[in-house]
Amino acid sequence: MRSNSSISGLCMLLTTMVAITIVPFNVSAAEGPCDIYEAAGTPCAAAYSTVRALSSTYTGPLYQVRKQGGGTKDIGQTDDGFANAKEQDDFLGGSAGTISKVYDQSGNGNDLTVAKKGNYQGTASQDCKEANAKAQSLTVNGHKVYSLFTANNANQGYRANQEGYSGYPASVQAAKGMPINNEPQGIYALEDGSRPGVGCCCCFDFGNASLNNAAGPTGAMNTLFFGIGYWGKGSGNGPWFLNDMEAGVWAGGSGASNVRNNNLPSTNFNYALGITKTSTDNNVGQYAIRVASSTLADNAQAPHLVTAYDGRAPTTWKMHGGIVLGVGGDNSNSSSGTFYEGCITAGRPSDATDDLIMKNILDAGYGRATTKVLEPYGREATASLFSAGYHPSTSSAIINYTMEHSRRVSMNIYNSQGKQIAEILNGTIPAGRHKAVWDASQAPAGVYVCRIAISGQQGWTEKIIVGK
Repeated sequence: MRSNSSISGLCMLLTTMVAITIVPFNVSAAEGPCDIYEAAGTPCAAAYSTVRALSSTYTGPLYQVRKQGGGTKDIGQTDDGFANAKEQDDFLGGSAGTISKVYDQSGNGNDLTVAKKGNYQGTASQDCKEANAKAQSLTVNGHKVYSLFTANNANQGYRANQEGYSGYPASVQAAKGMPINNEPQGIYALEDGSRPGVGCCCCFDFGNASLNNAAGPTGAMNTLFFGIGYWGKGSGNGPWFLNDMEAGVWAGGSGASNVRNNNLPSTNFNYALGITKTSTDNNVGQYAIRVASSTLADNAQAPHLVTAYDGRAPTTWKMHGGIVLGVGGDNSNSSSGTFYEGCITAGRPSDATDDLIMKNILDAGYGRATTKVLEPYGREATASLFSAGYHPSTSSAIINYTMEHSRRVSMNIYNSQGKQIAEILNGTIPAGRHKAVWDASQAPAGVYVCRIAISGQQGWTEKIIVGK
């Protein structure tokens, strides 16, 4: 996300030339969940939202819509990093439309498209359908946006690496950067728990699944399920966030998957946050389920995270590295759900990191009717006078910055998909004025982001547009 306000200590990019133009921007990207995870050493392996940007370095489209009768359009971001719903409304007009792709904001390119047929019976053995792009609109930080909304028994769902894939019994490659086997992982999702019948059936999952759209043994998956409980249950009447690890959906414990965990509260809120995270200890799988105590709508009353379970898993993890959203591992696609945003991490985040993610979602302003200028990423960092300019005689961008104190500094260039393409520096920099150089001679035309981070935690970003 980006703020339109003038940021002191940041110089705009000014220089214009024939070959490459670095265009000035008066915006600075705000911190997103992927920035928090990266600083904590558990980077995003995949990140999705039809609502907002989840990374300060991601400048690409958030999702794509398909118009009934033909044609698709990428839906980009507003200046402050929310989905530009006007682009969708103008493109679809009075026509029906579907969400044809959800772009991965992690930089790994794990985009989601409609799930192909799986090995389960009935509609799951057929290709899924795309979700209705107009099904639910909402207001976030004063912006109209759309959710990814799947209806009961509408047979809608998405997976990674489905383009060019014919479905079961073939298989696809593991998604880039995804944990496999028993590697540690984290997942969060913000969803709507207030809908009647949410998660009625199998299975509204988000997370790590099979590569062949088929069922597997227990432990072959590690996904966050949301619904009224298909096997395990929590207290009350639901819905609950559970862990679907295949051949069962667990509310906690390491035994049978159909037990009730009274420590797991129902989360029937309009903006419900669920977290599951896994790791291994002495070759024994461990997992946790954590949920927000109340809605994360704007002005929510002091929500906190409830740890419903943190202990031994039924089996050692043997994950495959596929990604699902709205379907089970075998393509079971009868469930319903409303997805706003979520990330999958490489590594198990700490509880303190979970708290920062919840705060970041609160700050985003779900349900907020007016626009609030969000804090730019790393505004409290110790670097200042961060500016960049292009020198055509050397085909390089010169980045000037000043350090008030000696700190460890990293400076990287990212493309419009949030993928790092160049490391400019990574080391301890003394106090004083400094200059760094990016050789842009081989950079294709497009939008780039230069990010300077202080001690791996705080920093600034500036857009660079390369035009040839």
